[in-house]
Amino acid sequence: MRVFAAVLALVLVVGPVYAQNAGGLGGGGMGGKGGGKGQNPGQQKADPQKQKAAEEAYKAGLKRIPDAKEKFDPWKNAR
Repeated sequence: MRVFAAVLALVLVVGPVYAQNAGGLGGGGMGGKGGGKGQNPGQQKADPQKQKAAEEAYKAGLKRIPDAKEKFDPWKNAR
């Protein structure tokens, strides 16, 4: 009975880990969709004008954020 309980506990712990890493049944490694990289690597460099416009819009947006008047302390009331 102890062996059965140990095997059951091991299956309950290892099952979710296998499901996250193997990509389901029959998969190996980091299977599944995505893989951490873009869908089409050639598409990343396809539009340099679009990338430049996005970068300029990002920098302009950062300039519009006001500076903080004082340092924010989330634990101020807890001390």
